[in-house]
Amino acid sequence: MKIFIAQPIQPEGVEILKQVAEVKSNPQGRPLTRQEFLTQIRDVDAVVLPWHTDVMDREAIGLASHLKVIGRHGVGYENIDLEAATERGVYVTFTPVHTPTVADTAFVLLMTAARRIAEADRFVKSGKWTVGGEWVAWQHMGLDVHDKTIGIIGCGRIGAGVARRAKGFDMRILYFDEVARPDVEAETGAVRVGLDQLLKESDFVSVNCALNERSRGLMGAKQFAIMKPTAVLVNTARGPIVDQPALVEALKTKRIAAAGLDVFVEEPIPPGDPLLTLDNVVLIPHIGSAALEMRRKMAVTVAEDVARVLTGKKPTYLLNSKVLEVRPLTETK
Repeated sequence: MKIFIAQPIQPEGVEILKQVAEVKSNPQGRPLTRQEFLTQIRDVDAVVLPWHTDVMDREAIGLASHLKVIGRHGVGYENIDLEAATERGVYVTFTPVHTPTVADTAFVLLMTAARRIAEADRFVKSGKWTVGGEWVAWQHMGLDVHDKTIGIIGCGRIGAGVARRAKGFDMRILYFDEVARPDVEAETGAVRVGLDQLLKESDFVSVNCALNERSRGLMGAKQFAIMKPTAVLVNTARGPIVDQPALVEALKTKRIAAAGLDVFVEEPIPPGDPLLTLDNVVLIPHIGSAALEMRRKMAVTVAEDVARVLTGKKPTYLLNSKVLEVRPLTETK
C-alpha cells in the first residue's frame, strides 16, 4: 500500500504511517500545482492533506482508483467532496484536536489588535521611542478587554474555546450559531442571539464558523455598519467568510476600530493588498494551530486514523459516516 502526504507534517505522524504502508511525500518542496497533485495520487491507497488548498474533488477521487482514505490534517474540509468520497467507499477523517491552540490564537489577535501591540512593537524597533512619559501612552492608546462583550460567530469546538477564555477575562459572552450550545451556556454564561444583535452589542467579534455557502461573505458592509465604531473583528476561520474589500473600507473609515486576521480570501495575501497598508489591522500568515506540541498531536491523530482505516478499523474522527455502509470495515469499534 502507498500513502501520499501532500505537504509536510511532523515526523511523529510519518513514522506511524510507515508502519502500515510505503509513504511518499511532496517531492517539490513547495505546494503542488493541480496537475502535479493529480499525478501523485493516481496509485495511492491514502492521501494526507495538511492544507486546504490541495483539492480532493470528484475528479481527483475518480483518478485515485486505489484510494481508501483521505486524512485531513485540520478541521476545514471544503477542499474534499464528501459525497464523491462516500460514493466511492473512501473514508474521510479530520483532526479536531487543535481547538485550544486556535482559540488561543483568536485571543492573541483580539488582545494584540485591541491594545495596539503590533503598532507599539514597530514603534520601538524603528527607533521612534525617543521621549518617555505620558506622551508615548497617548500615541498608543488602546482598548480594554476585560469586562467587555464578545460576540462569537460559530460556537463549535473552537468558538466554545474562545468563550472559555473570554470568561477568564470577565467578559459578557454572546454567540450566534444555527445550533444551540446549552453546555457552553452553562459553563460560560454565554447567550445565544441573532447575528444583528450580536454585532450591535459586541465590543469584540470572533469569527469561528465553518466556510460553506451560508457563511461565505457573512461579514460584509451591512454587518460592519451595525458594529460599534470601537469594535474589533477577529477571524481565525476562513478568509471568504469576510468580505475583504468591505473590511478594508470599514477599517479605513474607522467604521470599526481594528481587526486581527489569520486567514484571507487569497493566501498568501498579494503584495499590493490594501490590508497591508493599514495600521489598525494585525495580520498573521494562517498559523492559528502552528504550535509545535499541537502540530505533533495533529500529525499523530491524522496518521493513526489513516492507519486504522488501512488496517480495517474504524477511525476515531470520521467525517462521512455513511461510507461504512458502502465499504464496511473489518472492525467497527
